[in-house]
Amino acid sequence: MNQPMRLNQLTIFGAGLIGGSVAHAARERNLAARLVAIDVERAPAPLAPFDLWLPAQDDGGIRNELARSDLTLLCVPVRVIAELLPRVLELSPGWVTDCGSTKASLAKMVEGLPGRERFVAGHPMAGHPEGGLKNARADLFQDRKWILCPEGSSAEAEQLVTEFVRALGAEVVCIDAQRHDRSVAVTSHIPQVVASALSVFAEEEDAKQAAGPGFASSTRVAGGAESMWRDIFETNAESIGTALSDLGARLQTLGEELKQSNVEGTLQVLEKARQLRDKP
Repeated sequence: MNQPMRLNQLTIFGAGLIGGSVAHAARERNLAARLVAIDVERAPAPLAPFDLWLPAQDDGGIRNELARSDLTLLCVPVRVIAELLPRVLELSPGWVTDCGSTKASLAKMVEGLPGRERFVAGHPMAGHPEGGLKNARADLFQDRKWILCPEGSSAEAEQLVTEFVRALGAEVVCIDAQRHDRSVAVTSHIPQVVASALSVFAEEEDAKQAAGPGFASSTRVAGGAESMWRDIFETNAESIGTALSDLGARLQTLGEELKQSNVEGTLQVLEKARQLRDKP
């Protein structure tokens, strides 16, 4: 792994699970001389891994810190990212990236903004069911995919953000914003909806007394926090809705076949899934 240039200052908006884990990894791997957090929450005690914690309402302090920031990371909901980006790009001469869960609406919003070429859209594919700074850890991104959507970004910005992400231990995957949103709808957003729906369905059917490890595995991600998922659903509604409809049509077909005692279609799906699971 090639370590990037050591940043003089890394500024992180939103010091929760993702922002805190970036800070822990940056501190452990000596990627920045100074780590600054900007958050709506009160500063924790002890402050580590940050050198400075600013409340989100400290306009003067934020201005000063952005002016000296080499890289600013936005680890807040997508709608908040959209509100922050114009100001961050105006006040900071450095590079900017984000960790938002959806990208297409952000890519459209940022078009034409002064300094847009210094922004690289990003999304780390890592997390923890509980979230929060208390669950942040330096190895959260190790060998995890970190998607970058660099259309509209300068080659210099893309290179620096790519090197920084790799230095955190992640694997960089570059795709465009539209493809990102369609892909995460299928691999992340639908699983949340299906797991939650299955959990509620089992309760309504009074079936949980027969639940075993398979049910626990299938519903592990059920019940995500509204504070996070409302933002995701609202900013990726079309892709999620389309993918849910397509999956629903396939399940409907299997359901009709099974009601006629035709099990072959369902068995074929299981066989294909086994092949995909065992594929190197």
